[in-house]
Amino acid sequence: MTARHPIPFGLTFLLTLSLTAGAAELTCPSANTLDALVTCVRNQMPASGSNGFVTPNATQQADWRWVVGQMLVGSCNFSLPSSLAGIMQIRTFTDSGNGKSYCLLMEVQDANNNGVVDRGWGTFLVDPNAERELSHQAPHPIFDSTTENEAVGVFRDTNSRSYLMCGAHRNANSPTSSCQSSYLIADCSHNVANMFQPANQELLAFYGSTAWNAIQWHGMAADTCSNVEAYLTHGRDQAPVAGDKILDLKNRMLSYHPAWKVEVPGAGACSLNATTNVQGRLLNGVAAGSVCNTAATAYTGVFIHNEQDPGFRAAADWVPAVRDTWPVGPPSAPAGLTATPGNAQVSLGWTASAGATGYNVKRSTTSGGSYSTIAPGVTATSYTDMTAANGTTYYYVVSALNASGEGPNSNQASATPTAPAPPPAPTGLAAAAGKRKVTLSWNAASGAASYKVKRSTTNGGPYATVATGITGTTYVNSGLQSGTTYYYVVSAVNAAGESPNSNQASGTPR
Repeated sequence: MTARHPIPFGLTFLLTLSLTAGAAELTCPSANTLDALVTCVRNQMPASGSNGFVTPNATQQADWRWVVGQMLVGSCNFSLPSSLAGIMQIRTFTDSGNGKSYCLLMEVQDANNNGVVDRGWGTFLVDPNAERELSHQAPHPIFDSTTENEAVGVFRDTNSRSYLMCGAHRNANSPTSSCQSSYLIADCSHNVANMFQPANQELLAFYGSTAWNAIQWHGMAADTCSNVEAYLTHGRDQAPVAGDKILDLKNRMLSYHPAWKVEVPGAGACSLNATTNVQGRLLNGVAAGSVCNTAATAYTGVFIHNEQDPGFRAAADWVPAVRDTWPVGPPSAPAGLTATPGNAQVSLGWTASAGATGYNVKRSTTSGGSYSTIAPGVTATSYTDMTAANGTTYYYVVSALNASGEGPNSNQASATPTAPAPPPAPTGLAAAAGKRKVTLSWNAASGAASYKVKRSTTNGGPYATVATGITGTTYVNSGLQSGTTYYYVVSAVNAAGESPNSNQASGTPR
């Protein structure tokens, strides 16, 4: 055996400094859709046999859970705790396919520049405008081929609240899990010393008694459970009862895919009941400190475990059934409607309604309505009414829309468009005579776009215009007759018209 010599402390420090200084950040900059992002993240996570997974310590797990909690309540622009800073990155990610923005927590540190993140801790996404309180989870990326992309596709296309992906191949490291010795330490479904488990703990705390579901998307071999192509369980070998979501999801799937073989526990069709899944145990009521060794004795209905054959993992196949199983009602009323008058127009703005896919803008000339829809299906949170007449007061409300229908009207806002007024007359006109010239200066008039200079050789006019389009507040009138007195006035101009003349000023060039 070759002798191993310790590296001197000073050299260790220099090596560490060198690695830190040259550390790469794997941020997936070219990914512009959630699918591309997940593919990129998967390709840079510790692979099978790499020994690249690093067990987080208790502080890091607690800080991860805190970050998940902040994201779930809608925060995204905050600094990560020091135990995660530099390792993880939090930012807004916009999917170019649907134009929606999500809050993204991803691992980015690659200290040795090998194209693989250093710890294998995972990825968490939140849709701040979710319609469905669902958490789609991919505990076995790479190993359960394509399930990570399937899960994020269902997350995106069902407007669900969150997406959670394990950060390493389940067989990345050779040591077995101290939680469940039949599995290796990087297996997120069978170990608690990772970031996957505290994320679920925070999800459970966040929702409390509010209805929600965590759906784990798994893959099985084509010859496993040979008479089944998709197997849905709640983490117990127990037949579901009427009203259970997995029974509803099964029936919805069969309505879209009648040739599929979709099963649930109770008929003995498959043994993959996820009874050892530690997230399933947690969500089925087992205390967090006991999930490694204690099986659930009942199910809450929150946890759903989906095993699928390789040919049955397309997000598009599952999205309609998921939508039907968790229908959403019409969105709430938009808040904070404001109306700003302009010239023959009124500009409206409001706060987005969660789950809204569009808005109806309505108008009346009577306070309180009745209202007529003047702009249906507006996708932005602002609208300019270009059909308003000056001098008329208009009353507006806005309602939000989604696939379930139209929500209630917002608060009412009113505005009276008016034609803009010409600017006031310039003040303080002064004239300084010089050699065959007169230099004029004046005070700026509010709202003026330009000025006209007018001149006469008669005190009090009439005046002839000698210059237009002047944008400053000075003008030199040159080429004049020496000894002649010239009388000047200036007017201001904008799109609404011309102001009255200023005071008169005179000068006699030499």
